[in-house]
Amino acid sequence: MVDGAGVRNEAAGGVTGPVVQAGSIQHVSLTTRHAEPDEAGSPPRQLPSGIRDFTGRTDYLAALDTLLPTDSEVDGATVVITAVDGAAGIGKTTLAVRWAHRVQDRFPDGTLHVNLRGYGPGEPVTPGEVLEGFLRALGVLAERIPVGTEAKAGLFRSLLARRRVLILLDNANSADQVRPLLPAAPGGFVLVTSRESLTGLVVTEAANRLTLDLLPEDEALQLVAGILGPVRAAAEPDAILDLVQYCARLPLALRIAAAQATAPHTTVADVVAELADDESRLDALSHGGDERAAVRAVFDWSYQRLNTKHARAFRRLGLHPGQEFSVHAAAASVGLDVPEARRVLGMLAQAHLLEPAAKRGRYRFHDLLRTYAADRSERDDTYAEREHARRALLEWYAHHARTAHRVLFPAHRDWHPAQRLTIHTRPEIPLAGREEAWAWFDLERDNLVAAVRDADRHDQTHLTLLLATTTGMILMRRGRWDSQFDVYRRALATARRSGHRLGEVHALQDLGQTYLDVADWERAHDAHQAALELARELGDLWREATALNQLSLGHEAQGQYAQAKNYLLEALPLAAGAQHGRMEGVIESNLSHVYIGLGDYSKALHHADRSLVLRRQAHDREGETIVLLYMAQAHHGMGNLRKAITLCEQALDVEEHYRHPRSTAETLDTLGTLLRDTDDTAGALRCWRQALRTFEDFGDHRANDLRDRLHALETSPLGDDQLGAQP
Repeated sequence: MVDGAGVRNEAAGGVTGPVVQAGSIQHVSLTTRHAEPDEAGSPPRQLPSGIRDFTGRTDYLAALDTLLPTDSEVDGATVVITAVDGAAGIGKTTLAVRWAHRVQDRFPDGTLHVNLRGYGPGEPVTPGEVLEGFLRALGVLAERIPVGTEAKAGLFRSLLARRRVLILLDNANSADQVRPLLPAAPGGFVLVTSRESLTGLVVTEAANRLTLDLLPEDEALQLVAGILGPVRAAAEPDAILDLVQYCARLPLALRIAAAQATAPHTTVADVVAELADDESRLDALSHGGDERAAVRAVFDWSYQRLNTKHARAFRRLGLHPGQEFSVHAAAASVGLDVPEARRVLGMLAQAHLLEPAAKRGRYRFHDLLRTYAADRSERDDTYAEREHARRALLEWYAHHARTAHRVLFPAHRDWHPAQRLTIHTRPEIPLAGREEAWAWFDLERDNLVAAVRDADRHDQTHLTLLLATTTGMILMRRGRWDSQFDVYRRALATARRSGHRLGEVHALQDLGQTYLDVADWERAHDAHQAALELARELGDLWREATALNQLSLGHEAQGQYAQAKNYLLEALPLAAGAQHGRMEGVIESNLSHVYIGLGDYSKALHHADRSLVLRRQAHDREGETIVLLYMAQAHHGMGNLRKAITLCEQALDVEEHYRHPRSTAETLDTLGTLLRDTDDTAGALRCWRQALRTFEDFGDHRANDLRDRLHALETSPLGDDQLGAQP
């Protein structure tokens, strides 16, 4: 930020953000992909497909209907919250999705849906992760999503204050998982499903509670008859009745067993005979009518009908750490080529042991089936077979994460030692261009986070470090702070556990940088100081230089330029050659920034010139944008306003995916000051308003100062005429 002759520029940063083109000092035009809530496109409709042969549950559907707010109640005092609870496999999700499809036209501003993964293998989704997804669906760009669950929840509530939205929160494990996801304004409707009773929501949030029971016998018979068809159903009424009894009237068990009876040359009586054949299974089914035992019985029978290849695929897919998976990932896990994997997945889906996900070519398990598949692997595969399948899958994700990372960030291509890990994997997906690389990362981001956790849990040190360093950079550029902290903390823990000391240095530096990103200066300093001490123990000059550079950033961001300069001058001679010259360029640009803060603009330009050459040699485009900004600030300090404006334009003209939103906001802040100083008040207001929104969204400490300057300009005689001008 430049303010007259006194420069107080307090950040260093990187990539992606809004684009600004300044045609002249009398005019500035801004473009951005961000849509304000009222400007968003079509409302989100996130519901998964409903079951075509849904049967019964009329009483429950009617009960939910009575809870809908009437038109006169839309502006009432509270949002309507309903919790549907019941046993596993009893049809909570099916009922909720069915009802939501019926009524979503009553909610013109959209339908939000998420599977909270409260039960089953793997880790539940955190409220912060859910809120990010919901905010994106409501038109907020990733770079404008604030840090921290509370801040995300606040923005979410603010957006919903003007909207009538239906929210389906499926498979929750506790009231605490749900509370941050609740809107505050009336007019919306929240439907939660869970195996728990969620009494806490009833007590503290006045939620309505609806407990789902087993299907009545007549509805269970209708469900089976609907799957079989009228001719088959009429031919075997007694066998259908036996099937209903063996499945304990549990919808999931009934659906799978009835689907098996539709196979060629198979009768309902055949299915009943198979279910009744195992004496121990019959004992389990008859003991207290345990519906969970019924599910296992039906799963066992369905599983035993699979051929060897399909059964093996089913078991191995149960080891997948994420919510859904692609055909290519499945092929890697099972050891098949893509066409054969596609056929196997299709067959498993036809047998209702998998279900297609919303995105084409991807599949997912019902949570009970995923648990069952993982359990079958424990029982039917050897330890070596399980570990081989798990490693093959983790290597597939790690290989493609590294490939995409190298495409997106070539200057970082071999900096982390884990990047040099030898990996052989198939099938490979070509990721040649930036668009392909970003698309793959965005599609697989949640799976990559899950893969880091899985690799850490199973002591796959090198894969944990590789997955963490590649995934972490993507999370940072997408503003996924909670997940970013998680993967870097796991990287640090696994490095320490395994004695991988260089990996520990990198994990400390990555974790420290994340603390810097959220302005936690004390923790950032501690992490970087620990990295510095360890690098010195190892005698690694390049990592020592990196730690010194990062230590400077905390002081620099707080305006402590003299301390920052000392760290940088100590680091510069140690950095020669690191990251193909990029690290030396980073230190040079940070020295430029420090000298701007100290008011020595000639030295600032000297270091910026050197940095620009080094960054370009290292193919560091995001670094170029930062250097151009610092050159603009130095020229401003020297009174060269037109040159400074041109440099800001050049920085903002670099492709959006190379720029971090906060560095873009800083450039807009600087450009706004330049335009103000050249009497372009309207342009200055537009730039500062845009910059302020980003600073506020990120919780940036510079927002208060900019807000004061913006208010002063808006209330000045010149600014008063421009109050209606918006970017």
